[in-house]
Order: sequence, then C-alpha cells, then structure tokens
Amino acid sequence: MAATDGEARGLRLLDRDAYRRWSQKRDLLAALLIAIRVAFHAALLTAGTHLFAHGHVWAALLVLIPHFLTWSFLGWAGIGHELFHRSVFTARWPNVVLFRLCSILTWSNYGYFAVTHPQHHRTPLGPNDLEASPQERLSWLGTLALLTVDVPAIWRRLRVLALNAAGTILKGRFATLFAPGSREAVQLKNGARAVFAGQALILAVSLVLGGPYLATAICLAPFCLTFPNRTLAALQHFNLSADEVRGQYEASTRTVVLDPITAFFYADMHYHLEHHQFPSIPHYNLHAVHKAFRRQGAHRHIECGYWSGVKLLAREGFFTAGRMPGPWRRRER
Repeated sequence: MAATDGEARGLRLLDRDAYRRWSQKRDLLAALLIAIRVAFHAALLTAGTHLFAHGHVWAALLVLIPHFLTWSFLGWAGIGHELFHRSVFTARWPNVVLFRLCSILTWSNYGYFAVTHPQHHRTPLGPNDLEASPQERLSWLGTLALLTVDVPAIWRRLRVLALNAAGTILKGRFATLFAPGSREAVQLKNGARAVFAGQALILAVSLVLGGPYLATAICLAPFCLTFPNRTLAALQHFNLSADEVRGQYEASTRTVVLDPITAFFYADMHYHLEHHQFPSIPHYNLHAVHKAFRRQGAHRHIECGYWSGVKLLAREGFFTAGRMPGPWRRRER
C-alpha cells in the first residue's frame, strides 16, 4: 500500500516489515469489538426500559449513566473517527456505512467531517484546521453542561443542521471549504438531511419498542455526560503548536496512556501521535506502534492516565474561559 506523507516520515521510527504487519486489518477482531459495543448499549437500554416500565424510575435513570458516558464515543472522538479512515475493516463498504450510522447516532453531519478531517490531518493546528484551531476553552457553566445535559450544544447542533439541510452555508472560513454549488456543499446538505431522517426513524422505532424512555435514552445520549469524551478530544492537541514540517506531528499532537476499558470505548484514539503518523493502521494495532514509539522516545507530548490529562487541561486553562461558550458564540458549521 502507498504510505501517506506522514507515514513516509513515520517509517524512520518503524521498519517496513513492522509497518506492513501492523497495517493489516483483522475483520473478525473488528467485528467482535463492534459487537461488544452494540451488546453493551443494548443490554443497558433493555434493562433500563424494563425497569422504567415496571415503575423503577430511579433504577432506570441510574442505568443511563454508563450508557450516556460512553455513547458519545460512537462519534468522531471514538470509533466513528476510525471508521472514517476506513482502517477498521478490509472492505470499504462496512467502514463507510458504519461511519455514517455512527454520525447519525451522534447527531453529526458526516458530510462536514469528510471535508474538514483530511485538512486536520494535513496540517494539525494550521490555518486550515477547522477542528482543533482555534482552540476553545470552557467556563464553569460549560463544564457543568458536559457533566449533565449540554443544552446549548443541542441548540447549536439542531440550528446548524437545519441551516445546512436547507442549503445555507454560514460565513467565515467554512464558506471557503463549502462554496455554494460545490461538491462539498452538496455533501454538507445531504449529510444534514440524512441526520434528520435517521434520527426521525430512530425516534419512531424507539417509541414503538420502548416508549419515551428508550427514545430519550438514544436521541439525547450524544449530549449527556460528555465530559470524558470532550476532555479526551481536547487532550489530542490542546495548547500545542503547529508542526514546522508537514507530516511530522510531534509538536502538534499529544498521546495519552489510558486504562484498557477507556481505551476500548475511545477506540484507541489516545494513541494520537501514532494515529497521525500512521492513519492507515487499524486502531486495534496502534498499541504495538505505541510501544515502538516509546522505545525510540518519539513523543514530545505524552500524559500517563486520564486524570493526569484532566489536570493538565486545568493547568493549561481549558476550564477558564471568561464566559460560557453559548449558542451564539461557538464556531458554526
């Protein structure tokens, strides 16, 4: 297979035999990992629906805690991101289909990500990186929203999806990537419409199968208890600097060493330098790449443990915005 610009540079850290070995996709393992996710959420939702139907409201609400904490990892800071890179399964179609499904389940416009994420990989924190630059901070109210229900995020997401579904492109840097009439603008519009159609179908099926409890548990999940997902996503690049050499990511990218359970739900994205250097390597093989990087001292920015990472964010001012990033002040897309 042809190596990307970053992978070509990364081969100074890996021998070619190791690169070829770790680039191999393992469909049975990938399917098993997806099945575990599905079974985990299905079991919690089934239990919660049963408890709620029999009047055990508080128990049903407690069941939602692990469900909410992990649901957002289906999105772009999680397995959805890996599926976008088409590195999970050997065939193209399951990666594409599951990426779009995960996007819909998390109220995320896959037409947007398909345009912005390649830009992010080319120049993290550079002028064309709309994902990590400019870097945002949270106020105490914003942090509280991540620890409970992020109502402002619901408003922003619905508003922007509605505008995009109507074919409206917001001004600013986004207008240069999604010029009216362009293929990218059509992708953005179709992706937004697919999210609304998919969520409408999910809502209808959920109401039939489990009533309001199941519908709420699925449709609101991407906005509930998202603190772990949001902080891990921030740790990838927060308060770092753009790389001076294209394809060399040591300055812009941070790796975080996590426990196996968190690593599973995060789809190994905590090996973020490793991923940027080798985006075609499946996430379930990145641990081996990480060990090779550690032996050679490749990391300039690395944190050991999730809570160590949260403390770093606190020291670096992630939680000290002057005001809550409200629905009219956040970046739009």
